[in-house]
Amino acid sequence: MITRLFVLGALLIPALASAQPAPNDPGAPAPTVIVTPPPAQPAPMVAVPPEPEYREVYNSYNAPVFATGAAVFALSYGASVITAATTDNSRGNDRLYVPVVGPWLALRDRGPCDILRSRCDHETTAKVLLIADGVFQAAGIIGMLDGLLQPSTRRVLVTQKRDTKTRVRPTVIGSVSGSAPGVSVRGHF
Repeated sequence: MITRLFVLGALLIPALASAQPAPNDPGAPAPTVIVTPPPAQPAPMVAVPPEPEYREVYNSYNAPVFATGAAVFALSYGASVITAATTDNSRGNDRLYVPVVGPWLALRDRGPCDILRSRCDHETTAKVLLIADGVFQAAGIIGMLDGLLQPSTRRVLVTQKRDTKTRVRPTVIGSVSGSAPGVSVRGHF
């Protein structure tokens, strides 16, 4: 048996040697190299949450605009009432009880004041504050009217009854060529 292998090897070695091109032979074809690519990595799984669903809600009035106008009016009219209650009425301060028009009536009742007198410094400040009070009261009323007359819409997130069940089932992870068995868990946590 060993003799047969020896004879077979003696016949094959010269045949293999003659089939291989000589290293210095310029006409010999280049040896073919076969490279196998590495196995494909499974693609990463990315979970994208669903887009939230909204619905439009129609309001018959614009509550934020109305509330802002009411706050501006309340603060400026409140300051007028406090001033009318705590000062003397000789200079027309009793007219500050009237909303919106009261500051303008009190300004008219103040009359002129000579600039050369030092007491007119305080009178000028009082007139500027009366004008500011009248403007803020009017702006508050305009804001409230705008809020009442201009309806608004807003987006509200639609909430659905959540499914509290948790589902576990077998699945395949990865691509077709590089897939692996796995487990999928679904539910709301």
